[in-house]
Amino acid sequence: MASTPPAGEPSPTEPAAAAPAPPEDPPPAPPTPPPGTAGGRFPLLARLSVYTLVGIAADFAFGAVFVTVILARGADPWMVGAILAGGHLIGLVMEAPSGALGDRYGHRRLLTLGLLVWGTGFVALGLADGLALTVVGVCLGNTGMSLKSGTLNAILINRVGEHDRNDRITRIVRVGAISTRVGSVLGAASVMVAGTWVTADTMIAVGGVLVLLLAVLAPVCFPPTPAQPDRRIGTIVLESVLLVATRRFVPLVVLALSLMSATMLLVVSWQPMLLAEYGGEDVRLNGLVMLLMTVSLTAGAVCARWVNRDRPHVWGPVASMGIGLPLVLAAWDVVPLVAGLVVAEFLIGLGGVLSGVWAQLMFTDANRNTMFSAVTVVTLLGSALTTSSFGWMWDLWGIPAAVSVLAVFAFVCALVALFLARAFPESADFTWAVRQNRTAARG
Repeated sequence: MASTPPAGEPSPTEPAAAAPAPPEDPPPAPPTPPPGTAGGRFPLLARLSVYTLVGIAADFAFGAVFVTVILARGADPWMVGAILAGGHLIGLVMEAPSGALGDRYGHRRLLTLGLLVWGTGFVALGLADGLALTVVGVCLGNTGMSLKSGTLNAILINRVGEHDRNDRITRIVRVGAISTRVGSVLGAASVMVAGTWVTADTMIAVGGVLVLLLAVLAPVCFPPTPAQPDRRIGTIVLESVLLVATRRFVPLVVLALSLMSATMLLVVSWQPMLLAEYGGEDVRLNGLVMLLMTVSLTAGAVCARWVNRDRPHVWGPVASMGIGLPLVLAAWDVVPLVAGLVVAEFLIGLGGVLSGVWAQLMFTDANRNTMFSAVTVVTLLGSALTTSSFGWMWDLWGIPAAVSVLAVFAFVCALVALFLARAFPESADFTWAVRQNRTAARG
């Protein structure tokens, strides 16, 4: 019986097989999809939108009722101011190091931690039955918001390569801003609807539960982000502050200050002006006007899509310069109050997206969250200056004069930002951050 040839050798009764063809080059790997399209059925950009929308809706539901809740627990008006000021101070102190924590330990980790602390604060505030736990809830809420600020954008933008970089970053910032505005609309509407059958305390607690749910799902919804454990927190903060303090970033910081001053002017003035115009017999009017303003804010963010995305350093200051005019005209009864508020909110929405795009194009990946926090600290100081000076000038000269002075301040800051952007060409060099990222990757 003939033996079977070893495997791999030709049979003596069969012709030898042809020599195998040389292996072909492996097919090229498919390109890495951009952040807005990765993730299958639920892309990262959609997840960012949902997270932003739900978080802001919970925050607006809280913002619509928190003063009422604190007063109902026995606080005097001066105590309300002290509690809120203390919470804002804690948030301000936490802002700069929070960015460095994200850049060092990873933005997803900080997002999860921030949401946990923020949601816990809302739940504690909603379930509290005395002022002590109320203060704890307010402080935890402000701490959590500072920890998570800037993390969502950093998770997506740090995954953007050099291909179509400007367009991708613009889209991420715009979608985040639109989601923020839609969330504010939903938050305001939820108070108007649910307020008839749910107590204010319960609404705050429910918002906290939603935020805690976002925290639990964050490790599943977002990819891990690289950490830099070899860099010290102080080093990251110092590097970022020194960068933000250079000529390259001065125009951007001045624009951010202008936008924050104009925004806070509207925030502190619209209710007193509405009260003087229509009286305070029906607070549902406040809710309706707030709803109209948030819808206009959303429209402004959407319309940023049709503004020249390669020149945010020009159109951002232009939009900011226009915010104060409708407020001044409304304060002096030149135009209807609601019309002035709606136009001002539209420009805030437009200018906010353009300013955000300019910032994210200039921030480096390694220090993105910390640089965001450094700019935020400056704007928070401007917010405190605006709100405090408005009250002082209101007492001295009345609302129209106070609005006029602060509107001029915001206009001048925006004009200075436009002039500095032209005087310092490096402030609009959107390839600088790309070069820095390359250097860091090689190092």
